[in-house]
Amino acid sequence: MTSVADQLRLLLPPVAYDPNAPRLSAVIQAEANALSTAENRSDAVYQTLFPDTGEGLSDWERVLALPDPCLVGETQTIRQRVHAVVSKWQGNGGQSRAFFIALAEALGYQISITVFKPALAGLARAGDPVNGGDWNFAWRVNAPAVTITRAVAGLTGAGDPLAVWGNKSLECRLSQMKPAESIVIFGYGDD
Repeated sequence: MTSVADQLRLLLPPVAYDPNAPRLSAVIQAEANALSTAENRSDAVYQTLFPDTGEGLSDWERVLALPDPCLVGETQTIRQRVHAVVSKWQGNGGQSRAFFIALAEALGYQISITVFKPALAGLARAGDPVNGGDWNFAWRVNAPAVTITRAVAGLTGAGDPLAVWGNKSLECRLSQMKPAESIVIFGYGDD
């Protein structure tokens, strides 16, 4: 395989220039180095376009106003920060169960959602909850009792713990994104 400098030498007119002249070779090598650097940097710029790569993480956080106000002062791993960027980037609207389940999944959580419905005459049975009043606006996020975020090669920085336990980022993001008139309840473990 030929180097960039060799390829540049091939572009010289064959009679007008001596491709092995010392000064010309130095100029060609400098140009080749600049082109190689530009190519390497373009790969990094391309990776920065995608938030899930972790490249340009601080810029993504600045643009998306992260960390969320309810997480200021909390220590987060690089992986959790990447998940926060991806979930906030994807979380531009939606009020369906599927939307909130996908939002939680982008944060690294597996959840289900329970919606409370009011008891209706003719449909309700003995022992069913009545769910009147504010229960008409409540919904519960069902998550595992313990959510562990483990370190992953390539998404873990120096000083990050090997595992983190907790659900604060889930509660923070879903509470911010829920419809204003609704009441979200978080349930962990068995229903």
